[in-house]
Amino acid sequence: MSKMKISFLCRASKSQKDGLSPIELSIIINGRRKYITLDRRIDSVHFDSKRQCVKGDSGINDYLQTLRTKCYNIETEMIKNGMEITVDTFTDIFKNGFKSNSITILQLFKEHNKQIEKKIERGIITKTTLNKYKVTTEYLASYIKTLKKDDIMVKSITPLFVENFFVFLLGFMSNNTAIQKMKQLKKILKLAVEEGYIKVSPFKITLKKEQKEIEPLTLDEVRKIKNKKITIERLAKIRDLFIFECYTGLAFTDLASLKDEDFVIDDKGNRWIVKNRHKTKVLSKIPLLPIAESILTKYDGKLPNLSNVKFNAYLKELGAICGIKKNLHSHLARHTFATILLNSGVDMVSVSKILGHSNSRITENVYAKMLPDTIMNKVKEIQTKII
Repeated sequence: MSKMKISFLCRASKSQKDGLSPIELSIIINGRRKYITLDRRIDSVHFDSKRQCVKGDSGINDYLQTLRTKCYNIETEMIKNGMEITVDTFTDIFKNGFKSNSITILQLFKEHNKQIEKKIERGIITKTTLNKYKVTTEYLASYIKTLKKDDIMVKSITPLFVENFFVFLLGFMSNNTAIQKMKQLKKILKLAVEEGYIKVSPFKITLKKEQKEIEPLTLDEVRKIKNKKITIERLAKIRDLFIFECYTGLAFTDLASLKDEDFVIDDKGNRWIVKNRHKTKVLSKIPLLPIAESILTKYDGKLPNLSNVKFNAYLKELGAICGIKKNLHSHLARHTFATILLNSGVDMVSVSKILGHSNSRITENVYAKMLPDTIMNKVKEIQTKII
């Protein structure tokens, strides 16, 4: 609950040419203060700061009492509407009036996150998405504090605010990661338009991702991780999950949401993982290879559950223990699986279908890499025909 204190003052230091000083409204909420200059001016010697009134002027005193009542009415309305009361949001409503569709950007993020929580309960979405939005909310709150504010009304957000937030993010994260956060802000501002909080989204910035070459693990590196003797149970589980990804190509969100019904046996007795990808909703059909099958058996068909953040953090430890110089992360396993398939002779279209890509160009351009040894071997196979 916010702690609000309202008072009036009249400073001689602010007197104008006619010797009169403006009366100011002081608003303190949760330790932060703002002043609002009122449209009444008096000789400062007539202001009684202790009694909060002007000596001998009942008209101005009635005016000040009316403003005091207005302040507490605004506070009450903000509480009724579930708005977070800060000195900035309060001042905005005091100056510009309270509207039933007023909302702050952090409040809108929180409302959006509550809706995600409901979808998680219904199994429509995973906790990973919610965690990403929560992190972005925290970053946005930190940025707003650099502006010496606690929050900002959605209708007060400008294209410059959006651009400067992007610059703020680039101060401690990569361009591509910052773009992911900006896309979430863009979605929230789009929601603000749809809900009638604003007429036009202030998100005007053009963002361009940097194309990064991800070097997949070689089969030798995968085997090195697979065969490494690990006595720490936590890291042993991480290793098993990572190897399972390397031989199924599942993204972390799809791995975390695996259910019994996702495992299918065809009429020839072959086992498959058949499920719609969380990210694209495209159906992926993954042959269950013996290595992946053995890991499932080890855990009685129920893989260990872990957050994406912890998974990637532990993978760094795993990489160090196994002597892998490449940066281990969950998505590297997906790239590795695609590359292993392609270099083992599986055609690009089939690799694309296994990964659940909407078209094979995504697979070719981003995931599956033809390794130099494979290229050399293929050329050697036809060298007698081309010489």
